[in-house]
Amino acid sequence: MENDKLLDDYYFAKSFAMVGQSLDYCYNCSYCRVGCEKAEKHNFMRLPSEINKDFLSLPVAVNLFYGDPLLQLDNTLALLEKLEKAGHVGPVVIVTKGDYSIFPDRKFNLDLHIAFSTFGINSKYDGSNMERFENNLKQIKTRKNNYRYSIEFRPICYNINDSEEVFERVIKLANEYGLAIGYSGLQGKPESVKEWERQGIDLKPYPNYTFGHKKIISEEKQELFEKIAKKYNVPIFKKTSCLFSYVHDLPRDYNAHYYRPHEVGCFGCPMKEKCFSFKKNLSDTLSVNLPFDYRIIDKHDHECILKKKGICNFPTEDCSHISGKIIKTDEKLTTSDVRIIKWLTGMTVDADFYENPKISAFWDNLSKKQSK
Repeated sequence: MENDKLLDDYYFAKSFAMVGQSLDYCYNCSYCRVGCEKAEKHNFMRLPSEINKDFLSLPVAVNLFYGDPLLQLDNTLALLEKLEKAGHVGPVVIVTKGDYSIFPDRKFNLDLHIAFSTFGINSKYDGSNMERFENNLKQIKTRKNNYRYSIEFRPICYNINDSEEVFERVIKLANEYGLAIGYSGLQGKPESVKEWERQGIDLKPYPNYTFGHKKIISEEKQELFEKIAKKYNVPIFKKTSCLFSYVHDLPRDYNAHYYRPHEVGCFGCPMKEKCFSFKKNLSDTLSVNLPFDYRIIDKHDHECILKKKGICNFPTEDCSHISGKIIKTDEKLTTSDVRIIKWLTGMTVDADFYENPKISAFWDNLSKKQSK
C-alpha cells in the first residue's frame, strides 16, 4: 500500500529539489522529455527549508520545469532572492539554453551554478543554436560576479549529434573555458515516444538498445566521447549529481552513486577518491536526525527494490550487488524520500518504496513545532 500522507507543495527530481513553475511555452526542442508535460501546470514556489531546516543543504534547481528559467527571468530572480533570504547553503542550479546576457551581473549570497545546455549542433530538433551557446560561454570571462559554471551536453542522439566532429567541438569549448561536461543519451519514456510518432519526429534508439527511462548511448559512442575528453583534459560525467558535486567541491556525490560504481563509471571519475573514501569511513551513527525508525546495517549483495519488483527495465549487475553500510527501515517511502536520505546521509536505503516526485509528511517538522 502506498503512503498517502505526502506533502503536495514540494516536488523532487532525481538530482534536485525543484522550485519554480512551468510555462505554456519554451524552446520546443523535439527531444524534450518534459515537453509532454506542457498541459501540467507545475507551481512549486515553497522552499524545502520551509518544512525542515536540514533541507537548507539540499541541491535546488530553479525553474527546471517546462519553460526555460531565462524565459521567466523575473520569477527566477525572485526565487534566488528567496533562497538567499532563507540562508540556503546547498548548490542552487539554473540549467538554461536561453540568452545569458539578460541575466543581471549581480552578487547572490548563494552557491549559485549556471549550467549552459547545448545540443552540440544547429538542428531542427533543437530550439536553440550554437551561436547563442558560444556567446553564453564568452560571458563567463567578462562578468564581475563569476558563479560556478558547467556544460550540459544532452541528449546525445543516434546519428544526429553523435559524430566525432560534434563531440570535439563541445569538448574543445569546455577546455577553452575550463568547464566540466555532463552528458547523456536520449530518454525515451513511453509517452515521449508516442508523441514523437504522432508528430513524425524521427528519433531512434541506438541499434540493439530500446527506449526507456535510462538515457543510453552506445558503448562505441561513449568510448569515443571519453577518448576525446581525455585528449583535451576535460572532466566529464554521466550522472548529474556527480558533476555538480565535483564543481561545488563537495566531499562526495550527493546521490551516492558510489554504491553502483561499475554502472556509473566511478573508476574513471575525478570524484573517485573522495567518494570511495567517504563510503569507506561511513559511521554507524548519523549526523542528521531522520524522522522515522531505522537502523544502520552492513549488507553485501543487496538488491535494489526497483529491480526486485521488476519495475526497472534496465537493471545492471551493480543493482544486485550493493554493499556497505545501508539505512534499513520498514517505513513505506517514495523515491523522493530515498533521494533526500541519500542527500543528507550519503547512504543508500533498504526499504520498500515507490516512484513519486513528492515526499512523505514525516519530513515536516517546522509546521508541527509551530502548531504546538
